[in-house]
Amino acid sequence: MNIEGYIKGLDPDLQERARACCSVEELLALAKEAKVPLPDEALAAIAGGDDQDAGSCRHEDCPKCGSKDTTCYKVDYEPGYVVFYWRCNSCGNEWVEKSFDG
Repeated sequence: MNIEGYIKGLDPDLQERARACCSVEELLALAKEAKVPLPDEALAAIAGGDDQDAGSCRHEDCPKCGSKDTTCYKVDYEPGYVVFYWRCNSCGNEWVEKSFDG
């Protein structure tokens, strides 16, 4: 999946800022600041899920088996936190990670 389809309607400055993000946290902060919604599949691609070009962005190894074949399949917000839902494509393990949003 290519996130270019999601940012093509944004003003050029915001597009460049989005392309410069190299972590989910940075992109979420930019989207929140600009009040731009991002669908879950775009966030998964940015986090290194199904998008092969996302390798330079954030990635989590499976805490159970150590596999690098993982997908961030959902992102939620809680007061003060961003919550990432991860799945290991090798062993099926699922886990949740909270990051401070501030």
